[in-house]
Amino acid sequence: MKKYLIISLILFLSGCYSFTGGNIPSHLKSIYIQPVLDQSGYGNPLFRDKLAQSLIDEFRSDNSFNIVETAGGDSKLEVNITNISDAPIAVSSGAIETERRVTVRCKAIYYDNVKRNEIWNKDFSAYQNYELSNALANRNEAIELILEQIANDVLLAVVSGW
Repeated sequence: MKKYLIISLILFLSGCYSFTGGNIPSHLKSIYIQPVLDQSGYGNPLFRDKLAQSLIDEFRSDNSFNIVETAGGDSKLEVNITNISDAPIAVSSGAIETERRVTVRCKAIYYDNVKRNEIWNKDFSAYQNYELSNALANRNEAIELILEQIANDVLLAVVSGW
């Protein structure tokens, strides 16, 4: 009897679970990913291109939308790099920097072109630490990893925010 009560309780509680995400609305089948703008003033166009390509790669691998090359898609995604900052985080004896943290912030706006409304407007950020032993290469690699993470975060916001 106790066994049946426990099984019944487990089944009842599993029915109470709620997932905040959901299915993408059926009228949104395609997405136009607008070219990424870099408004950070950092001055490296490769980062803008890296984020744009990472977004396309994430959406292609997810396969939730057909990616269209023109603004005529059912939905549109605008992503802008708004800030890239770099600050020391580790100092060795003698006040010599050994490690820095680079942070990238982006603004993304997701539009429903069919219903002609803004679905959401969100800020995304991520950071990576890097060593100063090969500072320029390590910083650029850290920024590329951040951009890949932000692209993944944007994809998750688009497909699970329903």
